[in-house]
Order: sequence, then C-alpha cells, then structure tokens
Amino acid sequence: MLLLLALLTLSCGNKKHDAAYYEQMVDSIRRAEQVLEIQKQSGIYDNPIEAWFDTLHLHTLPIQTAGADVEQIGNFVSVPLSANENFGYDDNANLKAMSLPSIHHRQVILLCEMQDSITPALYLYTMDKKHQPIDMLCIYHQEDVNRDTDYGLAYDEYFITSRYEITVLHYFKGHEAVKPQLEEARRYTISKDGMFEEQPIEQE
Repeated sequence: MLLLLALLTLSCGNKKHDAAYYEQMVDSIRRAEQVLEIQKQSGIYDNPIEAWFDTLHLHTLPIQTAGADVEQIGNFVSVPLSANENFGYDDNANLKAMSLPSIHHRQVILLCEMQDSITPALYLYTMDKKHQPIDMLCIYHQEDVNRDTDYGLAYDEYFITSRYEITVLHYFKGHEAVKPQLEEARRYTISKDGMFEEQPIEQE
C-alpha cells in the first residue's frame, strides 16, 4: 500500500494533495479489487474464455492409459470454438479438455482432439496465466501404417504419476501379430518454466 501511495504521488506531477485525497484513491482501488473478487466468486467474468477455463473439471493424478476410450479417464468438457486458438487450433477443430493439478504455478490441461468421430489424440498442455500455451506433449495417438515388411496399427500408451513423471510408450501391432511390439519408451517431467523435458529411463 505504501508503494501504491508513492506511485500515486509520482504520477501527479508533484502536485500536492492532502491525506484525504489519497485515502479516497486507495478506497477506490480497494473497492475495484473487491468487485473483481466478487465477480470471480460469483462466476461473473468480463472474459468468457477465462470463465470457461474455470469450469473445467479437475482430474487428480495419477492417470493410467485408457487407449482410444478417453471417456474412461474422466469428464472432458467441450472446448468452445472461440477458445480453440488458445491451443493453437483453427476454430473448426473438435476439442475437449479437462484440468489437471497445477505444477510450478503453471496450469496443466489434458486436451483431446477428435480426429474423426471415433479416433482421439491426447495432448498435455502447460499454460501461462493468460491461458496461452507454454509447451505441449502428445501422449496418445494412433494411426494405420504401411511398412516395407508389414502393415498394421501404431499407437501410444501413457502413464502420469502424482509427481508428473510422464511415460509414453510407442507400440506397433502388425496385421497378423497376436501381441503388439514395444518400439520406443520415453519419459518426461515438467520444468519450472513449464517445458516438457525428456529424461533418461533407467534400465531395470
């Protein structure tokens, strides 16, 4: 508050005002802050995008892979078209989202992109205070692939621990294979800057 009074004094071009003047200024600022807090608690926002982010369901950790059946994870909320750009998408993308626990004061969002009516892709987003993306990591994707020696389905599995240790496993299942083959395993953590950083996986 003392800093605020000092700034007010400097902004007045060295014009002198009595104590009552500054008290009125401080009271006005306090009232404005109280109004904003009441609006937030009441669900009243000037920015509808900010209001939407606050409606997201919070899913606790850990999270275990659910394959293409993303509804097993929890309650995703449809992303309004006006918020698609917050995730770097055009306004015609079909997106759903849920909120995960924050880390390092960074918002974490689990985003589901429906590539068609039945095929999802899952992404983890870290967001800044203005709900803009800091970094993004794909944790689930599937596609039909044709290789020189075989064709089949390539897909990911994922695990997120309560400490945000994120493991992504990439599999390929050939058209005649009984079991899928693990082709790659990667592990990530989230830095204080909100970036996904790959970590070495210790061999057991």
